Amino acid sequence: MKTTKLLAFLSAAAMLGSVTACGKAEDSAPVQTTAAATAAETTVTTAAETTTVTTTTKPDPVFVDELKDKEIPVGAITFDTPSLYTAHAMGGGGDEAPVELSLVDFDGDKKLRVRVLRQDGEDFQVPKIVFNLGELIGAENTGKIGHISVDFTTLAREEWQNDDGTASVVVGNFLGALAGNIAKEKGKDADGNLTQNDWATHKEFSYQDWDNFGHTWRCEADIPALMVASNGYAENNDAATLVIMRWGQKNAVDFYIDNISILDKEGKAIPFIYNAVQNPAEVVKDGKDSAGKLDSSVIVSGTAAAATTAAATAAAVGSTTAAAGTTAAASTTAAESTTAAASTTAAETTAAAETTTAKAE
Repeated sequence: MKTTKLLAFLSAAAMLGSVTACGKAEDSAPVQTTAAATAAETTVTTAAETTTVTTTTKPDPVFVDELKDKEIPVGAITFDTPSLYTAHAMGGGGDEAPVELSLVDFDGDKKLRVRVLRQDGEDFQVPKIVFNLGELIGAENTGKIGHISVDFTTLAREEWQNDDGTASVVVGNFLGALAGNIAKEKGKDADGNLTQNDWATHKEFSYQDWDNFGHTWRCEADIPALMVASNGYAENNDAATLVIMRWGQKNAVDFYIDNISILDKEGKAIPFIYNAVQNPAEVVKDGKDSAGKLDSSVIVSGTAAAATTAAATAAAVGSTTAAAGTTAAASTTAAESTTAAASTTAAETTAAAETTTAKAE
């Protein structure tokens, strides 16, 4: 009897343990489900965040105007009186690029546009734009020059081909220099030491914009360059010049010159005596559209070879026109006679011809 009771007790105890164990297994199941749900939510959230980052797009190219809040220097050449102010392209058989110079109305502001023409399907060479300082400020004031300031505007007209095969209409590099003929000849003292150079680079500038189709900058140079006396302008030099150069580049980018200021060594503006009214120039429309976007009409399409063909065709047309009696075209340089090369419409060609006529006058 006692043995039977003991066996019954042990059997009951075993059943109770089994029930308890089953209860614990069932209680832990919800914990596993919660952990799995948390992991799934984390994975989804992480994936969503990753997608957001990878789909971020680059802002549309715009025109960046760093000069909009800067004051125009007192007494500067603003080109508001339509004239080229002696500006012309340097020639001489070196690396000088053929250019088209035009006075343009750029969104209501007159500027001198420099459009470099491509030759032989190659990269653009170096434009060298010359201003005769003796005529602008008077030979008697050339020795007083202590500071020169020039405002630049750049506007891309052709796509830049990136290394990854993509293309974008951007300014890219804008590199060059302010320089000039500072004396008719070099000067030396009794010991043979150089006292006067005949040419000096006042300042090399280096700007860039790889995101936008247009940009503005102000370039300033102290004279003499590097504070070396021999790099200053000689006194009473009627042959003194200011030369603005842009180094060669691959894509077509017009640049514009404006607000030329010349100060004396005390920081006072040297007045310009040039009679712009008696030396007028025609004005061509140019610039951006009303929304601040790039005007599609200024974009050049086609390859370098196509552009070269257009230049050759324009040159032939220009020669024919000169033969027919257009004396203004005949009096310009070879570089100036090909101004229609960069024009993409008949209207632009006509405007370029009118500009050339005005310069001859």
